[in-house]
Amino acid sequence: MKWNKKAIDNQPVRDLAGRTGMDLLQASILLRRGFSLEDSRFFCEDDLRYLHNPFLFRHMADVVDRIHTAAEEEEHVLICGDRDVDGITSTVLLYEALKEAGITAEWRVPVGDDAYGLNPEVIRDFASRDGSLIFCVDCGISDFQEIALAGELGIDVVVLDHHNPRGDELPDALCIINPKVAEDRYPFEGLAGCAVVSKLIWALCFSRTELYNQGYCFFYVNSSEGQLEIYQYVNLVETGRKTYALDEPLPLEELSETLRGWPLFSYDLPGQKQALDDLFGSAADLHLTDLAVEVCRDFPSLQGMSFQTLRDKSRLARYSLDAPDNGEAFLHLFSGLMLKRYSSAFSFYENSLDLVALGTLADLMPLVDENRITVKRGVPLLAKAQRPGLRELFIRQRILGKPLESNDVSWSISPWINSSGRMGQADKAVELFITEDEARRSALADELHNLNQERKKLGDSLGEKVLEESRESLEEYSSKLTLVRSQDIPRGITGILAARMVNAFSVPSLILARQPDGSLSGSIRSPRGCSIQDLLGHHADLFTDYGGHDCAAGFSMEASREKDFLAMLKEYCRKWKPDIREDIPEVDAEVPSDFLKPELWDMVSRLGPYGEGFRPLTFLSRDILIEKSELIGKEPQNHLKFLLSTEISKFPALYWNAAEKFQEFMRPDNRVNLLYHVNRNSYMNRETLQITVIDMEPAN
Repeated sequence: MKWNKKAIDNQPVRDLAGRTGMDLLQASILLRRGFSLEDSRFFCEDDLRYLHNPFLFRHMADVVDRIHTAAEEEEHVLICGDRDVDGITSTVLLYEALKEAGITAEWRVPVGDDAYGLNPEVIRDFASRDGSLIFCVDCGISDFQEIALAGELGIDVVVLDHHNPRGDELPDALCIINPKVAEDRYPFEGLAGCAVVSKLIWALCFSRTELYNQGYCFFYVNSSEGQLEIYQYVNLVETGRKTYALDEPLPLEELSETLRGWPLFSYDLPGQKQALDDLFGSAADLHLTDLAVEVCRDFPSLQGMSFQTLRDKSRLARYSLDAPDNGEAFLHLFSGLMLKRYSSAFSFYENSLDLVALGTLADLMPLVDENRITVKRGVPLLAKAQRPGLRELFIRQRILGKPLESNDVSWSISPWINSSGRMGQADKAVELFITEDEARRSALADELHNLNQERKKLGDSLGEKVLEESRESLEEYSSKLTLVRSQDIPRGITGILAARMVNAFSVPSLILARQPDGSLSGSIRSPRGCSIQDLLGHHADLFTDYGGHDCAAGFSMEASREKDFLAMLKEYCRKWKPDIREDIPEVDAEVPSDFLKPELWDMVSRLGPYGEGFRPLTFLSRDILIEKSELIGKEPQNHLKFLLSTEISKFPALYWNAAEKFQEFMRPDNRVNLLYHVNRNSYMNRETLQITVIDMEPAN
C-alpha cells in the first residue's frame, strides 16, 4: 500500500488555527495541502465581499454600458453558447440577465454536428435580420475569423469566455472578459464560463445603484505614520493613492486638482479636526463625509471604535500576517456598508449562483479561491430547486428535497444536462430552464432523461471497441498517447471516451470523429497535471480551429490534412516528454480508531466543498477490524462491501472494483490498515458514517 504524508511543523498549525478559529486538524490539513493563511479565507468565509471585484476586468464597465445602450435602442441581440453544462448554464444565465435589463435576446447552442463556437452562416443570417450585438459565452476566444466577419458586417461581439487564449493573440472583439487574458488585472484564472457570466451579472446589478462609475476618495490623517493619505476608488476598485508627509508644506494646488469633483470621506472627523485644521487652516471647506457616522448607524456595535481598531480587528485582518493598509481597510468597510444598503439590487445575482455552482462543478474548475464561495453559496440554492426546470429533473431523479453535496451535483445532475449536448440536442436543456410553458418543461425533462439513457448505451457499446483500438495505438505513438479514429463516434461523446481512455492507460488520449462532410473533429484529454497545449500548438497550422484547457481540449481539421497530422503526431510523440506522474495517495491525517465516529463527518463537511483542485480528504487508520465482507454489484460482482468495527462504533465501507481481494479479506477477525475517504450515508432520515476505501493491507 503506497501513500505519502507531508510532514508539517506544529507551530504554524497552532498559528493558523488561532488566527482563523478553525480546529487544529483542519488547520493541519490545509497547511499539509499547501494552502496559506491568505488562502484560508476561502475555506472560512462565504460572504460575497470576499469575491473578487468584476470591475478588475478592464472591459467590464464597457460591457455593462453596451448592454444598457442595447436596451435603450431596442437592438437585436444574439447569445452563442457551447453544448456542455458550462455552455448551457452560461447561455441561460446571460439570457435571464439580458431579459432583466430589458433585452429579449435570441440564443443558440450547437446542435447536431454544429461546430464549437461562432458559425459564419449564423453571423450572416443574423446580420441580414439587422442584428447588431453578439455575446459569445463559454466560447469565442479562438474565433478570430468569425469575429472579424461579424465586424465587417457591422456587428459588435462581446466575448465572455474562460478558455486559453492563443498566446498573446486575441480576436478583434468589441470587449473580451476572460480571466486568462494577461492584460487584465483579474487575480484568479480558474473561473468557469458561467462564473464569468455571473461576474457580468454582478456588475449589471451594481450599475443599477448610485455607486456605478462614481468615484470616491478616502482622506485620512495618519498621525502615527506622520502622513496624509488619499485613496481613490471607482466601482469599488482602487484607482490611485498618494501620501504626503505632515511635517512638510502640503502642495495645496496639486491637492486641489487631485480632489476636485470627488466625494470625500474620512473616518472620525471630530478626532481628526485638529490635525486637519493644522494642515489646511480652520477656514478650509473640504466637505468631508464622516464614514464613522454612516457605519455606526448600520452597525451600532462599532460605536466608539477608532479606524485603526476596526482595521486591525476586522475579519479581513485575520487572513494576513500584515495588517491591512488603510486603503484596503476603508474599501472593505465601505463596500460592506454600501452592499448592505443596496442588498436588494443584488438579489438577482445571488439567485444565479445555483447555475454557477452547477457549471463550475460540471466543468471541473478548481475548487480554490473564490470558486469555493460561489459553490458553497450555490449548492444549497441548487438543492432548493427554485427553478422549475431543475425541479422537474430532481423529481425524476428522486432527489427533490434531499441535501446535496458537490459530488451529488457532479454525479446526479450534470450528466442529465450534459447528455443533451453530447447527443446533439443541447438546445433542449437551455429551453428546459427558460420556458414558461409547464407542459413543455415536463416533456423536455422526460427527453433529457431519455437522452441520458441513450448516451449511456452508446458509450457502453463503443467503449470496448475504443479501448481495443486505443491499446493497439500505444506502440504507434511511442507509448505516450492513444489515438482512435472512427466515423461511428458522434462528436458529442468523443470527450467522454477520451476521458475513459485516460483512466485506462494513464496517458493523453485522442478521439477523432469523422463528420458527415468529411471533416474531422477531435477531443483530447490528459492526466491531471499533464498539459496538452504545446501538442496542440505544434499542430495548429493543420487545424481549422482549436482551443480548450490544459488537460481537456478539442480541434477541427479538414479531411485533406489528416495524413499530415498523423505523421506529425507520430514524430512529435517520439520526442515528447509528457509530465505524467504516478498518482500516489497523499494522506491528509492519520485517524486513530476511536475517532472513527459520525462526528468526523462534521469536520470533513466544514472543509468542503470538494472536487477538482480540492480533492476529498484522504485518511489513514490502522488495525481496524472487518466483521463482515461481501461481494456486491451487478454480475459480475466487482465491488466489496465491509462492516468495519472499532471499540466504540461500527460503520459500512465500500471498496470499488476490488473483487480480486475478496478471498484475502473475507476471513473473520481480519484486521487491516485503511486508506479511505469519509462520506455521509443518509437512509430513512438517519445519517451514518460511510467509508470509501482507496487501498488496504493486512495490519501487522
